Amino acid sequence: MTSWLHSTIIATSIAACAAVGFASASIYSDGVADTAAKADRLPMVGDTKIDYRTVETRFDGMSVLTRLPVTAVN
Repeated sequence: MTSWLHSTIIATSIAACAAVGFASASIYSDGVADTAAKADRLPMVGDTKIDYRTVETRFDGMSVLTRLPVTAVN
């Protein structure tokens, strides 16, 4: 019984290591991480001539993003 339990633990550990390896390898394409650039990704609707800033307000389990004109932020 003990050898069966240890064999199961070792097999599970090997499977978990392989899953982590596949997951980490899947985020790379051509050796470069395929992630989004750090930029403001909210769509602009309305007047795009005004400079806007995004303000994040955090609550327990929730984050609210608000887009404000620069004059309102200062």
